[in-house]
Amino acid sequence: MRFALSRTLPLCAALVVVGGLAACNKKSTTPAQEAPQVNLSESDLFQQPVPAPTQLSPTSVVVTVNGVSITAADLDRQMGMVMNSMRNRMPPEQLAQLAPRFREQAINQLVAKQLLNEEVTKANIEVDAEELAEAKAKIEASLPPGMALNDLLAQRNITPEQFEKEFSEEFRINKLIEQQTKGLTNVTSDEAKAFYEENPEQFAQPETATARHILIGFDPSDSDEAKAEKKAKAEKVREQLLAGGDFVALAATESDDPGSKDKGGVYTFPRGQMVPEFETAAFTQNIGDIGPLVETRFGYHIIKVDERNEARTIPFDEVQTNLVQFLAMRKVQTAAQEYVENLRSNATVNVLIGDK
Repeated sequence: MRFALSRTLPLCAALVVVGGLAACNKKSTTPAQEAPQVNLSESDLFQQPVPAPTQLSPTSVVVTVNGVSITAADLDRQMGMVMNSMRNRMPPEQLAQLAPRFREQAINQLVAKQLLNEEVTKANIEVDAEELAEAKAKIEASLPPGMALNDLLAQRNITPEQFEKEFSEEFRINKLIEQQTKGLTNVTSDEAKAFYEENPEQFAQPETATARHILIGFDPSDSDEAKAEKKAKAEKVREQLLAGGDFVALAATESDDPGSKDKGGVYTFPRGQMVPEFETAAFTQNIGDIGPLVETRFGYHIIKVDERNEARTIPFDEVQTNLVQFLAMRKVQTAAQEYVENLRSNATVNVLIGDK
């Protein structure tokens, strides 16, 4: 589905500090341009985080904004956040190729943040501890089950101390943006209906499957004997499942897929995203059955299909509330972008590094 039904108006603070996306300096998007709720591809099965490379001394000044210095360390951390936000959408080699573009994006985000901080100071915007605690609680409530805020911070290489400082800072920025975009969140049902009717492709939901798998992986260089041993191991795990073994527990201990082993081996995906052999099994195998071994270039898969959903067009009544929220968010983002661009046009910004 292209329009994410769970979308709500975000806190700029939550997105900048935790998610690594500068919502206050982001071009408006349509539902089709947003990331899909599930984004799996052949490479995603075994994808690892790609850190942003450090090419300069951490203390090197890379940008100045009205005389304020931004260092390479600041840029590396922001770029790392940008790249981590993209790593589930493209393979590592493509991330590396696009590194110059991500660096430019990170620089723009840092410049915008500095300019907005200056405006916060001029406007004397403050927040109290109760407001911060309430906003922090919303972030914690939005995390996946079993994940603590400190776990997410660790994934983003952010210390709790950094988070507290920057969260407070970004919350003030959020209040500034709210002041600058006041009244723009008014979207009528007629506006939402018009967008729905003008963009039918955005509400087309493809056929999807939800399947669990346990992978016993092999390398292309493995000998026939080594592959036979791994196949025998896969058959043994499959026999355990057929005898009533717990799929979630066995995935955690036996699967060689780091992207799903700690989630019960589960993936949800439309046609055309998984390797062909895996996809064929997922869309033809009886729901609930432990299927025969499926061999792909990654290894031997034991697959159990949990659910399949037919393609459909999402009815307007089903998306109306969230579509209104989406359109309101788009208005705010457009106005915020224009506000930041105006600040930058009147600022002295010197970028001291080029594409390297």
